[in-house]
Amino acid sequence: MIKERNTKQKMLILETVRSVCTHPTAEQVYEMISGEMPGLSLGTVYRNLNRMAELGQLRRISVTNSPDRFDGNMSPHHHICCVECGEFGDRFDLKYDEALDTMAEKKSGYKIIKHETVFYGLCKNCKTNLKN
Repeated sequence: MIKERNTKQKMLILETVRSVCTHPTAEQVYEMISGEMPGLSLGTVYRNLNRMAELGQLRRISVTNSPDRFDGNMSPHHHICCVECGEFGDRFDLKYDEALDTMAEKKSGYKIIKHETVFYGLCKNCKTNLKN
């Protein structure tokens, strides 16, 4: 087993994603921390975010027609995305339905560990602007 080194870069990247609820892209994380760490490259941010997602330290969220986003909140919850402006957020008020895991298991033969849901639609602002 390869031991992961905890570098200042890794810690800053992880702390940054965990400290915001905006689900930043890799480029947004880079923009947030590049001033604090001038030698940091965008490639390093991408590699570290992807590795942290693999290790379960944060969640990678694939969004249709957009760059992946990263979430530091590992509790089961859903997400919502505006297809017009790209606003992205958590939905904690919608219960995580374990019955879906059970149903998928029965129908597929897989051992389901979890599921993730992203709802797509128009946010309040974009919906209002559409009417005008």
